[in-house]
Amino acid sequence: MVVQFSLEPEVRENLLSECSGLSGLVEWLDSIDRRPGLSELAEHLVGNDFNAAALKECIGYADEGYQRNIIKKTEFYELVAICWTPGQETSIHDHVGSDCAFRIVEGVSTETIYKLNSQGFAVPINARTYSAGEVCAAEEPDIHRVSNDTEHELINVHVYTPPLHSYGVYTLASESTA
Repeated sequence: MVVQFSLEPEVRENLLSECSGLSGLVEWLDSIDRRPGLSELAEHLVGNDFNAAALKECIGYADEGYQRNIIKKTEFYELVAICWTPGQETSIHDHVGSDCAFRIVEGVSTETIYKLNSQGFAVPINARTYSAGEVCAAEEPDIHRVSNDTEHELINVHVYTPPLHSYGVYTLASESTA
């Protein structure tokens, strides 16, 4: 389950004034009118430092599932701080029509990559952990799950280009269908 929350404009402006990294990212995103590639997104996510304390004052965590805190959304991008408590995870999903890159602000994020078997079930093929400051990028056709497999809270800042309008959700293959 996912909980979605949009930052009020005044809260967003206050956050951007206290977090030059997010402010710089928003300025760059607002200056382009195209879909940037993943390497360009990753470069701007790595090149900016985020003020975790200021971010934490504006966002929240869901009791169940995880929480998407929408910082800004335009016709070209969606900027979201996603927060997980220990053990929370996304569904196995893709990003139909959108690319996604995210930076770990606090905690350790696990991304599991899947492929579909002949019956259309998701089979894990790779997993990687990302620590604070690292960036993960997923192209439109990628199928993955992001999770917090640690005992600490996790905050990631995601950029979707264009904004995430839909996504496919997949069922994990059991050993008998793998």
